[in-house]
Amino acid sequence: MTRRCDRPLDAAALLDYWLGEASGPDDDVVEEHLLACDDCGRRLRGIVALAEGVRVLGGEGAVEMIVTPSFLEKASREGLRAREYRLRPGEHVNCTVTREDDFLVARLVADLTGVSRLDIVAEQPGRPPRRIEDVPVGPGAGEVIVAQAMPAMRALGRDDLRLRVLSVEPGGERVLGEYDFHHSPS
Repeated sequence: MTRRCDRPLDAAALLDYWLGEASGPDDDVVEEHLLACDDCGRRLRGIVALAEGVRVLGGEGAVEMIVTPSFLEKASREGLRAREYRLRPGEHVNCTVTREDDFLVARLVADLTGVSRLDIVAEQPGRPPRRIEDVPVGPGAGEVIVAQAMPAMRALGRDDLRLRVLSVEPGGERVLGEYDFHHSPS
């Protein structure tokens, strides 16, 4: 019979350990704990399985998702190629994707200072808007990174997409930036 962990590692520590972002003594402490604790080892395996599922869905382009810089760095180390477009509020870009691209990434620069809830709204002419609610915002983040669904983007003809980044506040919404993408097939 296994005893319950009396000092479980938090999800952030487990994720940092798995991504290789913990260093020095922190990494050693987490590793020692994992060697002795079945509960935390099981939780780490669950995080790894979830991340693998997200990676597969993202790689297949089955989902539109918000990603972190460390996610993109890990993908690059694994040989995946991202076509990136970085825009500031009010900017627009002519964009495309090719067969060689594994990810299509929009880096949306915005002042996220003091934002407690962030939503992104995607608008395309003739289609209902799509909303990604409660996007995680890290401390000191100056951008939101959106990875687009590749099969849909590859099949897309000429089209326009506007992404709006919104701060959702008790009194309503505040637009932090609008970003226009003018897509052409490659």
